[in-house]
Amino acid sequence: MKSLHPRLQNLALAATLSAAFATPALAAPAGPGFKAADRNGDGLISQKEFADQGGYKQAFQKGDANLDYHLDKNEFIVARAHNDRLKTGQYADDAWITDRVKTQLLKDKSVEGVEVNVETHQGTVQLSGWVNDATQIALAEFVAVGVEGVKDIRNELQVRY
Repeated sequence: MKSLHPRLQNLALAATLSAAFATPALAAPAGPGFKAADRNGDGLISQKEFADQGGYKQAFQKGDANLDYHLDKNEFIVARAHNDRLKTGQYADDAWITDRVKTQLLKDKSVEGVEVNVETHQGTVQLSGWVNDATQIALAEFVAVGVEGVKDIRNELQVRY
């Protein structure tokens, strides 16, 4: 049997080693472990303890299989998985809203050529930057409010003098 070219051997070895070392890292849960989240050491996670670790109420409720308002170790794993999905979904929603607001501002001829920065966090859109007159501040806000998913606007646009 012919031996592989030395470069192919190195590539195969690198791939094997990468897979061996990456698998435990990918399998390791993100976020605090059960013991770290269990602040009072009672062996259960309360909704407050879960929230203190950045957990959403909806994720806690999904994980609380026996409806006792506490999470055991297995319920905690499920709740944390739901929490991660909610966080990822929120980020995707915010990115979509930001993109949509920017697109609508570019389409609107009345705010064309202005320097508007758009950021979104949990549905709240922040507009910042410079416009030519006060009318454009109101128009930019009007455009942003019309985008689906926008819950609130923080308008920090300023008139360029």
